[in-house]
Amino acid sequence: MVTRAFEDSVEAALERMEPVQEVGMQAARAVHDAVLKDERARNVADTLHGTWLGHPLHPVLTDLTIGSWVLGGVFDAVGALTGSRFARRAGDTLIGIGTASAVPTALAGIADYSTIPQPAATAGTLHGLLNTVGLSLYLLSLRDRRNGHRARGLLFSSLALGVAGISAWLGGHLVYRHKVGVDHSDTFTGPKDWTPVLDADELADRTPRRVEVEGKPVLLFREGNDIYAIGATCAHAGGPLDEGKFYDTCVQCPWHDSVFDLADGHIVHGPATQPQPVFDTRIRNGQVELRLRED
Repeated sequence: MVTRAFEDSVEAALERMEPVQEVGMQAARAVHDAVLKDERARNVADTLHGTWLGHPLHPVLTDLTIGSWVLGGVFDAVGALTGSRFARRAGDTLIGIGTASAVPTALAGIADYSTIPQPAATAGTLHGLLNTVGLSLYLLSLRDRRNGHRARGLLFSSLALGVAGISAWLGGHLVYRHKVGVDHSDTFTGPKDWTPVLDADELADRTPRRVEVEGKPVLLFREGNDIYAIGATCAHAGGPLDEGKFYDTCVQCPWHDSVFDLADGHIVHGPATQPQPVFDTRIRNGQVELRLRED
């Protein structure tokens, strides 16, 4: 109860930081627009988003970075208390590993930040700024350790670990409060049998149509004699795919530009990391019928 109240108070404070949100959204859009202009940049962004992994890449990399920094702090403390040279070397090595891994971790974070939903922009911006401060402090710590100023190096790394801890809490806030990186697509259990959902005459060629299945939206799209049906709620942030752009046999989400293949729901481009639910379709007795496609 206390934790929930604390989180609510933090969220209320974040909501009052409108200038931070505005600047954050401008920065995010600038990065996103730059990525969309170049196919190679978009492929790199897809890799950093984790489209190949099935979930965001950034949290995976943070485990290595934060884990190395925390263990480094433990060995630093042991070395300071006991004078153990082994502990000191282990601390230095782990701090170096964490700092090196922070670079790809930051790149994956920037990729995700470029498509962050507006309500989460303030927390995301502060998360990124704190990570930058923490990384800078660790770089200063490594410099002093190597130059023989160990006491000052330990001070810098201690401060950095505290900053990283606050930033990590904000990262959890982004996931659990704002559902950033969570699969937003609808879950369907059926229909398992062919089920009519629309008169065939009402589905015009290359004109998206939204229908309800199990009380959830499904996108229908006709291309000549072919009819495609996928879940209409985008897996990335819940955008309405039926309002997106259509080309070839693909749909591009109107919110953050994830692209899905209408034929099987797979991801063509991120930031989405989960495919869309897909349905088999047919026309029978003048009705468009569908059933949930088995995996």
